[in-house]
Amino acid sequence: MKLRINPYHALLPVAVLSMLTGSCSGFFSPATSITDLTPTTGFVSDYHPLDSTSVFYVDSPQVCCSARVTGATDNTSVQADWVYIRGDMAKEAGPLIRQDRAVSDKDGYVGFTLPAPDDGFISGDYRVDLTVNGRPGGSAGFSIGRDASMPLPQIVTFTASSYRTTSDQPILLNWKVSNASRVDIQPAPGIVPAEGNQAVTPAEDTGYTLYAVNRNGSSSSTLKVNVSPPVKEKPDLQVTEFWSSGNVLAYRVKNAGDLASCPTMSYLYKNDLVESKDYVAPLAPGEERVEAFQQYHFSPRFNLINGSAGPEDRSGAVNIRICVNGDGSCVENDLSNNCLEQNFGPLLRIDFSRLASAAQWQTTSYTLKWPVSGDRKDGMAYTASAQVAGGGNYPYSLLVAPPPEGGWIQGIFSLHYGTPPTSQPILIPHKGKFTCKVAVTQDTAAPVSARFRLGIRQGNEISYFPPVTINSADKIEVYEVDLGKLAGQKAEFVFRVESDGPWRQGSAAWIDAALIQER
Repeated sequence: MKLRINPYHALLPVAVLSMLTGSCSGFFSPATSITDLTPTTGFVSDYHPLDSTSVFYVDSPQVCCSARVTGATDNTSVQADWVYIRGDMAKEAGPLIRQDRAVSDKDGYVGFTLPAPDDGFISGDYRVDLTVNGRPGGSAGFSIGRDASMPLPQIVTFTASSYRTTSDQPILLNWKVSNASRVDIQPAPGIVPAEGNQAVTPAEDTGYTLYAVNRNGSSSSTLKVNVSPPVKEKPDLQVTEFWSSGNVLAYRVKNAGDLASCPTMSYLYKNDLVESKDYVAPLAPGEERVEAFQQYHFSPRFNLINGSAGPEDRSGAVNIRICVNGDGSCVENDLSNNCLEQNFGPLLRIDFSRLASAAQWQTTSYTLKWPVSGDRKDGMAYTASAQVAGGGNYPYSLLVAPPPEGGWIQGIFSLHYGTPPTSQPILIPHKGKFTCKVAVTQDTAAPVSARFRLGIRQGNEISYFPPVTINSADKIEVYEVDLGKLAGQKAEFVFRVESDGPWRQGSAAWIDAALIQER
Protein backbone atom coordinates (compact mmCIF):
# COMPACT_ATOMS: atom_id res chain seq x y z
CA MET A 1 0.00 0.00 0.00
CA LYS A 2 1.33 3.40 -0.92
CA LEU A 3 0.77 5.74 2.02
CA ARG A 4 1.78 9.33 2.60
CA ILE A 5 1.18 10.72 6.08
CA ASN A 6 1.21 14.49 6.52
CA PRO A 7 0.40 15.83 9.99
CA TYR A 8 -0.49 19.35 8.95
CA HIS A 9 -1.17 20.96 12.27
CA ALA A 10 -1.45 20.27 15.98
CA LEU A 11 -3.59 22.64 18.00
CA LEU A 12 -2.01 21.46 21.28
CA PRO A 13 1.19 19.53 22.08
CA VAL A 14 -0.90 17.35 24.39
CA ALA A 15 -3.22 14.32 24.55
CA VAL A 16 -4.91 12.57 27.46
CA LEU A 17 -7.41 9.95 28.91
CA SER A 18 -8.67 7.98 32.00
CA MET A 19 -11.85 5.83 32.24
CA LEU A 20 -13.54 5.64 28.87
CA THR A 21 -14.30 2.22 27.47
CA GLY A 22 -13.26 2.10 23.81
CA SER A 23 -16.08 2.34 21.31
CA CYS A 24 -16.10 2.35 17.55
CA SER A 25 -18.77 3.29 15.01
CA GLY A 26 -18.56 3.45 11.23
CA PHE A 27 -20.17 5.49 8.46
CA PHE A 28 -20.07 4.18 4.93
CA SER A 29 -20.17 5.84 1.54
CA PRO A 30 -20.81 4.14 -1.78
CA ALA A 31 -17.17 4.58 -2.81
CA THR A 32 -15.10 3.96 0.30
CA SER A 33 -15.48 2.67 3.87
CA ILE A 34 -13.51 2.46 7.10
CA THR A 35 -13.44 -0.81 9.07
CA ASP A 36 -11.35 -2.32 11.86
CA LEU A 37 -10.87 1.11 13.42
CA THR A 38 -9.04 0.67 16.73
CA PRO A 39 -6.72 2.54 19.07
CA THR A 40 -3.39 0.72 19.52
CA THR A 41 -0.02 1.13 21.22
CA GLY A 42 1.80 0.95 17.86
CA PHE A 43 1.97 -0.77 14.48
CA VAL A 44 3.30 -4.15 13.37
CA SER A 45 3.60 -3.68 9.62
CA ASP A 46 1.77 -1.59 7.05
CA TYR A 47 -0.16 0.04 9.93
CA HIS A 48 -1.71 -3.18 11.28
CA PRO A 49 -2.35 -2.68 15.05
CA LEU A 50 0.36 -3.95 17.38
CA ASP A 51 -1.75 -4.13 20.54
CA SER A 52 -5.35 -2.95 20.28
CA THR A 53 -6.48 -1.22 23.48
CA SER A 54 -8.69 1.63 24.62
CA VAL A 55 -6.78 2.25 27.87
CA PHE A 56 -3.53 4.23 28.00
CA TYR A 57 -1.62 6.02 30.76
CA VAL A 58 -0.11 9.44 31.23
CA ASP A 59 3.39 7.99 30.65
CA SER A 60 2.46 6.18 27.40
CA PRO A 61 4.94 7.15 24.66
CA GLN A 62 2.15 7.55 22.10
CA VAL A 63 -1.46 6.78 21.20
CA CYS A 64 -1.97 5.26 17.76
CA CYS A 65 -5.00 4.58 15.59
CA SER A 66 -5.20 1.85 12.94
CA ALA A 67 -8.00 1.46 10.39
CA ARG A 68 -8.67 -0.41 7.18
CA VAL A 69 -9.70 1.48 4.04
CA THR A 70 -11.71 -0.38 1.38
CA GLY A 71 -12.88 0.92 -1.96
CA ALA A 72 -10.02 3.43 -2.12
CA THR A 73 -8.94 5.09 -5.34
CA ASP A 74 -5.93 7.29 -6.17
CA ASN A 75 -5.44 10.13 -3.70
CA THR A 76 -8.12 8.99 -1.28
CA SER A 77 -7.80 11.39 1.66
CA VAL A 78 -8.21 10.05 5.21
CA GLN A 79 -8.18 12.58 8.05
CA ALA A 80 -7.89 11.89 11.78
CA ASP A 81 -9.25 14.40 14.30
CA TRP A 82 -8.01 13.76 17.84
CA VAL A 83 -10.74 15.08 20.19
CA TYR A 84 -10.66 15.77 23.92
CA ILE A 85 -13.93 14.91 25.68
CA ARG A 86 -13.44 15.48 29.41
CA GLY A 87 -10.79 15.21 32.11
CA ASP A 88 -7.98 17.30 33.60
CA MET A 89 -7.28 19.48 30.55
CA ALA A 90 -7.88 23.21 30.93
CA LYS A 91 -11.31 24.20 29.60
CA GLU A 92 -9.88 26.87 27.32
CA ALA A 93 -7.87 24.20 25.48
CA GLY A 94 -10.84 23.31 23.28
CA PRO A 95 -12.04 19.89 22.10
CA LEU A 96 -9.86 19.45 18.98
CA ILE A 97 -6.23 18.81 19.95
CA ARG A 98 -4.67 17.56 16.70
CA GLN A 99 -5.39 16.77 13.06
CA ASP A 100 -3.46 14.36 10.81
CA ARG A 101 -4.02 13.42 7.19
CA ALA A 102 -2.99 10.42 5.08
CA VAL A 103 -3.33 9.86 1.34
CA SER A 104 -4.08 6.30 0.23
CA ASP A 105 -3.87 5.05 -3.34
CA LYS A 106 -5.42 1.60 -2.85
CA ASP A 107 -7.09 -0.61 -0.27
CA GLY A 108 -5.16 -1.30 2.91
CA TYR A 109 -4.50 -0.03 6.40
CA VAL A 110 -3.79 3.55 7.46
CA GLY A 111 -2.30 4.64 10.75
CA PHE A 112 -2.10 7.83 12.77
CA THR A 113 -0.02 8.66 15.84
CA LEU A 114 -0.63 11.10 18.67
CA PRO A 115 2.84 11.60 20.23
CA ALA A 116 3.22 12.11 23.96
CA PRO A 117 3.94 15.66 25.14
CA ASP A 118 7.29 16.21 26.84
CA ASP A 119 5.65 16.23 30.28
CA GLY A 120 3.34 13.28 29.54
CA PHE A 121 -0.31 13.02 28.61
CA ILE A 122 -3.08 14.63 30.65
CA SER A 123 -5.59 12.16 32.08
CA GLY A 124 -9.06 12.19 30.57
CA ASP A 125 -11.38 10.73 27.93
CA TYR A 126 -10.71 11.10 24.20
CA ARG A 127 -11.95 10.14 20.75
CA VAL A 128 -10.41 9.87 17.32
CA ASP A 129 -12.72 10.69 14.37
CA LEU A 130 -11.83 9.60 10.82
CA THR A 131 -13.17 11.19 7.64
CA VAL A 132 -12.69 9.86 4.10
CA ASN A 133 -12.61 12.50 1.35
CA GLY A 134 -14.41 14.83 3.76
CA ARG A 135 -17.18 12.36 4.72
CA PRO A 136 -17.53 10.73 8.18
CA GLY A 137 -15.75 7.37 8.30
CA GLY A 138 -15.81 6.23 11.93
CA SER A 139 -14.92 7.00 15.53
CA ALA A 140 -13.13 5.22 18.38
CA GLY A 141 -12.92 6.24 22.02
CA PHE A 142 -10.02 5.76 24.40
CA SER A 143 -8.90 6.93 27.82
CA ILE A 144 -5.64 7.98 29.44
CA GLY A 145 -5.42 7.26 33.16
CA ARG A 146 -3.09 7.98 36.05
CA ASP A 147 -2.08 5.84 39.01
CA ALA A 148 -2.22 8.09 42.07
CA SER A 149 -0.98 5.26 44.32
CA MET A 150 2.60 5.64 43.11
CA PRO A 151 4.82 8.62 44.03
CA LEU A 152 5.57 11.26 41.45
CA PRO A 153 9.01 11.07 39.79
CA GLN A 154 11.84 12.64 41.79
CA ILE A 155 14.53 14.71 40.08
CA VAL A 156 17.57 14.05 42.28
CA THR A 157 19.96 16.25 40.31
CA PHE A 158 19.86 18.30 37.11
CA THR A 159 22.95 20.46 36.59
CA ALA A 160 25.26 21.83 33.89
CA SER A 161 29.05 21.67 33.90
CA SER A 162 28.98 25.42 33.31
CA TYR A 163 26.16 27.97 33.21
CA ARG A 164 28.20 30.34 31.06
CA THR A 165 29.75 29.34 27.76
CA THR A 166 30.47 30.52 24.23
CA SER A 167 28.42 29.65 21.16
CA ASP A 168 31.04 27.19 19.85
CA GLN A 169 31.75 25.57 23.22
CA PRO A 170 29.88 22.45 24.47
CA ILE A 171 28.74 22.10 28.05
CA LEU A 172 27.82 18.90 29.86
CA LEU A 173 24.32 18.34 31.24
CA ASN A 174 24.20 15.93 34.20
CA TRP A 175 21.05 14.40 35.69
CA LYS A 176 19.69 11.68 37.96
CA VAL A 177 16.00 10.79 38.30
CA SER A 178 14.12 8.18 40.33
CA ASN A 179 10.62 6.64 39.95
CA ALA A 180 10.35 7.67 36.28
CA SER A 181 9.37 5.55 33.29
CA ARG A 182 10.46 8.24 30.82
CA VAL A 183 12.93 11.14 31.05
CA ASP A 184 13.00 13.87 28.39
CA ILE A 185 15.30 16.91 28.21
CA GLN A 186 14.25 19.75 25.91
CA PRO A 187 15.24 21.36 23.61
CA ALA A 188 18.00 18.72 23.56
CA PRO A 189 19.07 15.93 23.83
CA GLY A 190 15.50 14.49 24.05
CA ILE A 191 14.69 11.06 25.55
CA VAL A 192 17.49 9.97 27.90
CA PRO A 193 18.08 7.27 30.55
CA ALA A 194 17.23 7.93 34.21
CA GLU A 195 20.83 8.85 34.97
CA GLY A 196 23.62 10.17 32.76
CA ASN A 197 25.28 13.12 31.10
CA GLN A 198 25.21 14.62 27.61
CA ALA A 199 27.18 17.34 25.85
CA VAL A 200 25.14 20.13 24.23
CA THR A 201 26.27 23.25 22.35
CA PRO A 202 23.72 26.07 22.68
CA ALA A 203 23.98 28.82 20.08
CA GLU A 204 22.25 31.40 22.29
CA ASP A 205 20.95 31.79 25.85
CA THR A 206 19.01 28.58 26.39
CA GLY A 207 16.78 27.13 29.08
CA TYR A 208 16.98 23.34 29.38
CA THR A 209 14.00 21.59 30.98
CA LEU A 210 14.06 18.03 32.27
CA TYR A 211 10.70 16.22 32.35
CA ALA A 212 10.36 13.02 34.40
CA VAL A 213 7.14 11.07 33.79
CA ASN A 214 5.48 8.01 35.31
CA ARG A 215 1.90 6.71 35.58
CA ASN A 216 1.04 9.25 38.26
CA GLY A 217 2.18 12.33 36.36
CA SER A 218 5.32 14.37 35.82
CA SER A 219 7.97 16.46 37.55
CA SER A 220 10.18 19.03 35.85
CA SER A 221 13.27 21.14 36.47
CA THR A 222 14.74 23.97 34.37
CA LEU A 223 18.21 25.45 34.22
CA LYS A 224 19.50 28.34 32.10
CA VAL A 225 22.81 28.60 30.26
CA ASN A 226 24.07 32.04 29.22
CA VAL A 227 25.91 32.06 25.89
CA SER A 228 28.50 34.59 24.70
CA PRO A 229 30.22 35.00 21.30
CA PRO A 230 33.13 32.60 20.72
CA VAL A 231 36.70 33.39 21.79
CA LYS A 232 39.22 33.04 18.96
CA GLU A 233 42.21 31.72 20.93
CA LYS A 234 41.54 28.95 23.45
CA PRO A 235 43.28 25.99 25.07
CA ASP A 236 42.40 22.43 24.10
CA LEU A 237 43.05 19.86 26.85
CA GLN A 238 43.21 16.17 25.97
CA VAL A 239 43.93 12.90 27.77
CA THR A 240 46.15 11.10 25.25
CA GLU A 241 46.80 7.85 27.20
CA PHE A 242 46.57 6.27 30.64
CA TRP A 243 48.01 3.18 32.32
CA SER A 244 48.33 1.45 35.68
CA SER A 245 51.57 1.69 37.62
CA GLY A 246 51.10 -0.78 40.43
CA ASN A 247 47.77 0.22 41.98
CA VAL A 248 47.97 3.83 40.75
CA LEU A 249 46.40 5.08 37.51
CA ALA A 250 48.65 7.53 35.64
CA TYR A 251 47.60 9.56 32.60
CA ARG A 252 49.12 11.94 30.08
CA VAL A 253 47.39 15.28 29.51
CA LYS A 254 48.18 17.64 26.62
CA ASN A 255 47.19 21.19 25.71
CA ALA A 256 46.72 21.06 21.94
CA GLY A 257 45.30 24.61 21.80
CA ASP A 258 46.87 27.99 21.10
CA LEU A 259 46.36 29.54 24.56
CA ALA A 260 47.56 28.47 28.02
CA SER A 261 44.97 26.51 29.99
CA CYS A 262 43.58 27.57 33.32
CA PRO A 263 43.84 25.41 36.47
CA THR A 264 41.34 22.60 36.26
CA MET A 265 40.35 19.21 37.67
CA SER A 266 40.54 15.73 36.16
CA TYR A 267 37.90 13.13 37.03
CA LEU A 268 38.28 9.36 37.19
CA TYR A 269 35.10 7.37 36.48
CA LYS A 270 34.63 3.67 37.19
CA ASN A 271 31.55 2.31 35.38
CA ASP A 272 30.28 5.92 35.04
CA LEU A 273 30.64 6.72 38.76
CA VAL A 274 33.17 9.31 39.95
CA GLU A 275 35.89 7.57 41.97
CA SER A 276 38.58 10.25 42.29
CA LYS A 277 39.66 13.77 41.29
CA ASP A 278 43.09 15.24 40.49
CA TYR A 279 44.24 18.87 40.29
CA VAL A 280 45.88 19.84 36.98
CA ALA A 281 48.01 23.00 36.93
CA PRO A 282 47.95 25.25 33.81
CA LEU A 283 49.64 23.93 30.66
CA ALA A 284 51.26 26.10 28.03
CA PRO A 285 50.22 25.64 24.36
CA GLY A 286 51.64 22.31 23.15
CA GLU A 287 52.77 21.23 26.62
CA GLU A 288 52.30 17.63 27.82
CA ARG A 289 52.47 16.35 31.40
CA VAL A 290 52.05 13.02 33.22
CA GLU A 291 49.60 13.17 36.11
CA ALA A 292 48.26 10.45 38.45
CA PHE A 293 45.32 9.74 40.74
CA GLN A 294 47.42 9.17 43.85
CA GLN A 295 44.42 8.85 46.17
CA TYR A 296 42.75 6.08 44.16
CA HIS A 297 43.66 2.42 44.72
CA PHE A 298 43.17 0.59 41.41
CA SER A 299 42.52 -3.07 42.19
CA PRO A 300 40.48 -5.02 39.60
CA ARG A 301 38.41 -7.99 40.78
CA PHE A 302 40.30 -10.37 38.49
CA ASN A 303 43.85 -11.59 38.08
CA LEU A 304 44.63 -10.69 34.47
CA ILE A 305 44.05 -7.02 33.71
CA ASN A 306 43.21 -7.84 30.07
CA GLY A 307 40.99 -10.78 31.03
CA SER A 308 39.24 -13.17 28.69
CA ALA A 309 35.79 -13.70 27.24
CA GLY A 310 33.05 -12.97 29.77
CA PRO A 311 29.60 -14.54 30.23
CA GLU A 312 27.47 -14.47 27.10
CA ASP A 313 24.72 -12.28 28.54
CA ARG A 314 26.67 -9.63 30.50
CA SER A 315 29.97 -7.82 30.71
CA GLY A 316 32.49 -8.68 33.41
CA ALA A 317 34.71 -5.75 32.48
CA VAL A 318 35.40 -2.64 34.50
CA ASN A 319 35.20 0.57 32.48
CA ILE A 320 37.69 3.28 33.46
CA ARG A 321 37.23 6.77 31.98
CA ILE A 322 39.49 9.74 32.70
CA CYS A 323 38.34 13.25 31.80
CA VAL A 324 40.47 16.39 32.07
CA ASN A 325 38.60 19.65 32.73
CA GLY A 326 35.79 17.38 33.86
CA ASP A 327 33.61 20.21 35.21
CA GLY A 328 33.98 22.32 32.03
CA SER A 329 35.18 25.32 34.04
CA CYS A 330 38.00 26.05 31.58
CA VAL A 331 36.77 27.33 28.21
CA GLU A 332 38.33 25.24 25.41
CA ASN A 333 38.31 24.78 21.67
CA ASP A 334 36.73 21.33 22.01
CA LEU A 335 35.26 19.66 25.10
CA SER A 336 34.42 16.46 23.23
CA ASN A 337 38.03 15.20 23.26
CA ASN A 338 38.65 15.62 26.99
CA CYS A 339 37.99 11.98 27.94
CA LEU A 340 39.66 8.65 27.29
CA GLU A 341 38.26 5.29 28.36
CA GLN A 342 39.35 1.66 28.47
CA ASN A 343 37.79 -1.61 29.61
CA PHE A 344 39.70 -3.93 31.93
CA GLY A 345 38.75 -7.57 32.43
CA PRO A 346 36.41 -10.08 30.75
CA LEU A 347 34.62 -8.55 27.75
CA LEU A 348 31.07 -9.17 26.56
CA ARG A 349 30.26 -11.11 23.39
CA ILE A 350 26.74 -12.11 22.33
CA ASP A 351 26.44 -14.31 19.22
CA PHE A 352 23.05 -13.56 17.72
CA SER A 353 22.78 -16.77 15.69
CA ARG A 354 22.37 -18.60 19.04
CA LEU A 355 19.39 -16.41 19.87
CA ALA A 356 17.64 -16.71 16.49
CA SER A 357 15.24 -19.49 17.52
CA ALA A 358 13.75 -17.31 20.28
CA ALA A 359 13.59 -14.09 18.21
CA GLN A 360 10.28 -12.55 17.11
CA TRP A 361 10.10 -12.99 13.34
CA GLN A 362 7.95 -10.76 11.15
CA THR A 363 7.58 -10.21 7.45
CA THR A 364 5.70 -7.77 5.26
CA SER A 365 2.28 -9.15 6.17
CA TYR A 366 2.75 -11.87 8.81
CA THR A 367 4.15 -12.84 12.18
CA LEU A 368 6.21 -16.00 11.68
CA LYS A 369 7.23 -19.00 13.77
CA TRP A 370 10.78 -20.37 13.90
CA PRO A 371 12.20 -21.97 11.85
CA VAL A 372 10.67 -20.14 8.91
CA SER A 373 11.09 -22.29 5.82
CA GLY A 374 8.48 -24.56 4.24
CA ASP A 375 7.51 -23.38 0.77
CA ARG A 376 8.93 -19.87 1.39
CA LYS A 377 5.62 -18.19 0.58
CA ASP A 378 5.87 -16.09 3.76
CA GLY A 379 9.64 -15.65 3.74
CA MET A 380 12.38 -17.73 5.32
CA ALA A 381 14.73 -17.68 8.33
CA TYR A 382 16.96 -20.39 9.81
CA THR A 383 20.57 -21.07 10.82
CA ALA A 384 22.92 -23.11 8.61
CA SER A 385 26.23 -22.87 6.78
CA ALA A 386 26.36 -19.99 4.32
CA GLN A 387 27.88 -20.99 0.97
CA VAL A 388 28.96 -17.80 -0.76
CA ALA A 389 30.59 -17.19 -4.13
CA GLY A 390 34.26 -18.05 -4.35
CA GLY A 391 33.90 -21.18 -2.24
CA GLY A 392 33.54 -19.50 1.14
CA ASN A 393 31.75 -21.59 3.76
CA TYR A 394 30.60 -19.89 6.98
CA PRO A 395 29.03 -22.31 9.48
CA TYR A 396 26.13 -21.43 11.78
CA SER A 397 25.14 -18.29 9.90
CA LEU A 398 21.74 -16.66 10.06
CA LEU A 399 20.05 -17.13 6.66
CA VAL A 400 16.93 -15.13 5.82
CA ALA A 401 14.91 -14.25 2.74
CA PRO A 402 11.89 -11.95 2.31
CA PRO A 403 8.67 -13.28 0.70
CA PRO A 404 9.00 -14.33 -2.96
CA GLU A 405 7.30 -11.17 -4.21
CA GLY A 406 9.78 -8.97 -2.32
CA GLY A 407 9.30 -6.78 0.73
CA TRP A 408 11.03 -7.36 4.04
CA ILE A 409 11.64 -9.82 6.84
CA GLN A 410 13.02 -9.03 10.29
CA GLY A 411 13.86 -10.72 13.58
CA ILE A 412 13.76 -8.96 16.97
CA PHE A 413 16.41 -10.40 19.30
CA SER A 414 16.51 -10.35 23.10
CA LEU A 415 17.75 -12.53 25.95
CA HIS A 416 15.55 -15.16 27.63
CA TYR A 417 15.66 -16.30 31.25
CA GLY A 418 13.68 -18.56 33.58
CA THR A 419 11.14 -21.36 33.13
CA PRO A 420 9.11 -20.66 31.15
CA PRO A 421 11.61 -18.26 29.55
CA THR A 422 10.79 -14.56 29.62
CA SER A 423 12.22 -12.01 27.20
CA GLN A 424 14.64 -9.38 28.51
CA PRO A 425 16.32 -6.55 26.54
CA ILE A 426 20.09 -6.56 26.17
CA LEU A 427 22.20 -4.18 28.25
CA ILE A 428 24.57 -2.41 25.85
CA PRO A 429 28.06 -2.31 27.39
CA HIS A 430 30.70 0.42 27.40
CA LYS A 431 32.55 0.52 24.06
CA GLY A 432 29.98 -1.84 22.59
CA LYS A 433 29.97 -2.55 18.86
CA PHE A 434 27.84 -4.64 16.51
CA THR A 435 29.89 -6.55 13.95
CA CYS A 436 29.19 -9.09 11.23
CA LYS A 437 29.70 -9.87 7.55
CA VAL A 438 26.79 -9.81 5.08
CA ALA A 439 26.38 -11.57 1.74
CA VAL A 440 23.91 -13.52 -0.38
CA THR A 441 24.41 -17.24 -0.87
CA GLN A 442 25.80 -18.55 -4.13
CA ASP A 443 22.46 -20.16 -5.11
CA THR A 444 20.69 -16.78 -5.06
CA ALA A 445 19.10 -16.13 -8.44
CA ALA A 446 20.33 -12.95 -10.15
CA PRO A 447 19.44 -10.17 -10.36
CA VAL A 448 18.70 -9.64 -6.69
CA SER A 449 19.31 -6.86 -4.18
CA ALA A 450 19.32 -7.29 -0.40
CA ARG A 451 19.46 -4.38 2.03
CA PHE A 452 20.72 -5.37 5.46
CA ARG A 453 19.59 -3.05 8.28
CA LEU A 454 20.45 -3.23 11.96
CA GLY A 455 17.88 -1.65 14.26
CA ILE A 456 17.53 -0.95 17.98
CA ARG A 457 14.10 -1.30 19.60
CA GLN A 458 13.41 0.49 22.88
CA GLY A 459 9.78 0.21 23.94
CA ASN A 460 7.71 0.36 20.76
CA GLU A 461 10.17 2.53 18.84
CA ILE A 462 12.68 1.06 16.37
CA SER A 463 15.64 3.14 15.18
CA TYR A 464 17.51 1.76 12.15
CA PHE A 465 21.16 2.40 11.33
CA PRO A 466 22.27 3.04 7.72
CA PRO A 467 21.99 -0.17 5.66
CA VAL A 468 24.49 -2.19 3.66
CA THR A 469 23.25 -3.29 0.21
CA ILE A 470 24.41 -6.48 -1.51
CA ASN A 471 23.38 -6.81 -5.17
CA SER A 472 25.67 -9.61 -6.30
CA ALA A 473 26.51 -13.13 -5.14
CA ASP A 474 30.20 -12.20 -5.60
CA LYS A 475 30.18 -9.64 -2.79
CA ILE A 476 30.74 -10.01 0.94
CA GLU A 477 30.98 -6.91 3.10
CA VAL A 478 31.68 -6.06 6.73
CA TYR A 479 28.76 -4.41 8.57
CA GLU A 480 29.75 -2.68 11.82
CA VAL A 481 27.92 -0.19 14.05
CA ASP A 482 29.47 1.73 16.94
CA LEU A 483 27.08 1.54 19.92
CA GLY A 484 29.19 3.62 22.31
CA LYS A 485 26.57 6.35 22.69
CA LEU A 486 24.02 3.76 23.87
CA ALA A 487 26.21 2.39 26.69
CA GLY A 488 24.17 1.56 29.78
CA GLN A 489 20.86 1.45 27.90
CA LYS A 490 18.73 -1.65 27.38
CA ALA A 491 17.43 -2.53 23.94
CA GLU A 492 16.38 -5.31 21.61
CA PHE A 493 18.28 -5.81 18.36
CA VAL A 494 16.46 -5.91 15.02
CA PHE A 495 17.89 -7.75 12.00
CA ARG A 496 16.02 -6.64 8.87
CA VAL A 497 16.48 -7.64 5.21
CA GLU A 498 14.62 -5.78 2.44
CA SER A 499 14.24 -6.43 -1.28
CA ASP A 500 12.54 -4.38 -3.97
CA GLY A 501 12.02 -7.29 -6.34
CA PRO A 502 11.18 -11.01 -6.49
CA TRP A 503 13.17 -13.39 -4.28
CA ARG A 504 12.75 -16.87 -5.74
CA GLN A 505 15.74 -18.76 -4.32
CA GLY A 506 18.85 -18.32 -2.20
CA SER A 507 19.31 -16.46 1.07
CA ALA A 508 20.67 -13.29 2.58
CA ALA A 509 23.35 -14.25 5.12
CA TRP A 510 24.24 -12.58 8.42
CA ILE A 511 27.66 -14.12 9.13
CA ASP A 512 29.23 -14.09 12.62
CA ALA A 513 26.74 -11.47 13.80
CA ALA A 514 27.66 -10.43 17.34
CA LEU A 515 27.51 -7.68 19.94
CA ILE A 516 31.07 -7.29 21.20
CA GLN A 517 32.80 -5.12 23.76
CA GLU A 518 36.11 -3.61 22.75
CA ARG A 519 39.08 -3.13 25.02
